[in-house]
Amino acid sequence: MWRLLLIAPLICLSSTQEEASWRCPQYWIQFQSSCYRFIKSPLHTRNDARKNCQAYESDLVSVNSVEEHGFLLYNLLWQDPQHRRWYTGSQQQSPGYWVNEDGTPLPDMESAFLPEPAEPQPNKDYMVYSFSNSLKKWGLEKVTGEELLLYICEAPLTKLHYVMADDRTYQYGIDIEDPLKIPIGPYFINQPIDVVFDLSKRKITNDVSLSCLAGGYPAPTYEWFKEDYQGDKLVSIKIDPLKDSRFTISGGTLIIHEPRKEEDRGLYHCKASNDYGTIISETVKLTFGFIGEFNLKRSEEKGEENWGKTVYCDPPQSFPGVKYYWARDYFPNFVEEDKRVFVSFDGALYFSALENIDRGNYSCNVQSRVSDTGRNGPFFPLNVHPHSNHQQLKFPNNFPKAFPEAPVAGKEVRLECVAFGYPVPSYNWTRRGSALPRQAIFASYNRVLLIPNVQVEDQGEYICRATNDRASIHNSVVLSIQAEPNF
Repeated sequence: MWRLLLIAPLICLSSTQEEASWRCPQYWIQFQSSCYRFIKSPLHTRNDARKNCQAYESDLVSVNSVEEHGFLLYNLLWQDPQHRRWYTGSQQQSPGYWVNEDGTPLPDMESAFLPEPAEPQPNKDYMVYSFSNSLKKWGLEKVTGEELLLYICEAPLTKLHYVMADDRTYQYGIDIEDPLKIPIGPYFINQPIDVVFDLSKRKITNDVSLSCLAGGYPAPTYEWFKEDYQGDKLVSIKIDPLKDSRFTISGGTLIIHEPRKEEDRGLYHCKASNDYGTIISETVKLTFGFIGEFNLKRSEEKGEENWGKTVYCDPPQSFPGVKYYWARDYFPNFVEEDKRVFVSFDGALYFSALENIDRGNYSCNVQSRVSDTGRNGPFFPLNVHPHSNHQQLKFPNNFPKAFPEAPVAGKEVRLECVAFGYPVPSYNWTRRGSALPRQAIFASYNRVLLIPNVQVEDQGEYICRATNDRASIHNSVVLSIQAEPNF
C-alpha cells in the first residue's frame, strides 16, 4: 500500500516535468498553453480555413481573454505589415452574442471592435482581425465568411508536442564523426548586396566585386550570371572568365576588372551547387556612382534683415545621392545650425530671419552617400540689407517635407519643418487622429522629427505648427509607408 502511494507522486511529478519541457513545433508560436500559426498562403474562405486548421490537429483561433487578444495583436504587428484580414474562430449565434469554435463565449471587448459602416451588410456572422487606417490600429471586424483571407490556427500544446518528432534536422539518422562533413545541400550564409562603383576612384581601385557565400557538404561551387533582356524576356547569361579576361570568379566572389559603365551595370545573381542541389541568390544591382563639378562662379545672394532667406545649393549632377555641407568664409568652417539657421536634406540653407551677423561668404559642399568622394562649391557673398519691417510667419518651399519621399517600412524617416518670420518661431509636431510614434525623436530645435525603423502603422498626416509671439501657423505632410513582402 505504502509502495503504491510513493509511486503515484513520482508518476505525477514525471508527467508534470515532461509537460513543462514541451514546446510548439516549428512555425508555431507559443502563448501560455497553446500554439498558434499565422497562415498566409493560400487564401481561404472561412470554412476552408477551418478545415485546413483541422488538418494540423488544430482549429481557428479562439480568443478567450484580453491577454490572448493582446498577444495576437502584437504578432500581427510584425507578421503583417501589409495589414490584411485574418479569420478567427468567432461566429455570431444570435445578435450581439459571439461564440468561439471551442464553445466559449467571446470576452467582453467592446473597444476591440472596429466601427461598422453606416449601412452594415447582412449575414456578417464571422469575425476577422483587420486594421483600421483611420484609427491606426488592429481590431475585430465582421465578415460574411465567403471572403478569401488569411487565418490563424490554434491548438493546445499537449496536442501538438508529438509533432516535434517531425522536426528532424539534416543530421537525423547519421553517425556523426565530423559535423562539418555531414552531407547537405547548399545553403546561403551571405547573400550578395547591391554595389556602387565610384568612377572617381578608378585611378586608385579599378575593379569591383560582388560576393556570395554558401555552406554545404561537399563544398559548393559557384557560378555568376548577369540578367538582361532579350526582347521582352529576362534571361540569365552565364559569366565565363575564360571568354572575358576582365572577369574573375574566386570562391563565391565575382571580380570585374576595369568595369565599364555601359556594359557592366545591371542585375546579377550567383548560383551555388553541390551533389545534393543548387540554390540561386537574390538579384543584386551593380551601378556606377559619380559626382560632377560645381559651376566655377556664382553670383551674390541678397536678403533683408528680419526676413527669411533660402540659399540654394545648385549642386552638380550626381548618382546615387549626396549629403550637403555649408561652409562660411573658408573650408571646413561649417555653418553651425541654431534656432534661426538650418541646413535641410533638400540641400538648401535656410535663415528663419536674417541678421547682420549673417553677412559673409558661403559655399555649398557635397559628399557621396556611398563613398568619401566629394566636391567643393565656389564661395559667394551673402549681403544683408536693413528693412523697416519684419516678416510675418510663413512656410517656404512646401514645408513640412518628408525624406525619403517614398519611405519603406523598417527604414528611417526624417520629417523637416522650417518657417520664416520674426521673432524666430518655435516648432511643435502632432499627428492627426493619433499620437506620434513611440520611437519618434525630435532634433534641431524640434524642426526635425526622426522616426527610426518606421512601420506601416506610423503613416498618417503629420502637422507642424510654428509659433512666435505674434502668430501661429501650421501645415502638414502626409506620410505613406510602403512595405516589402512578408513571407
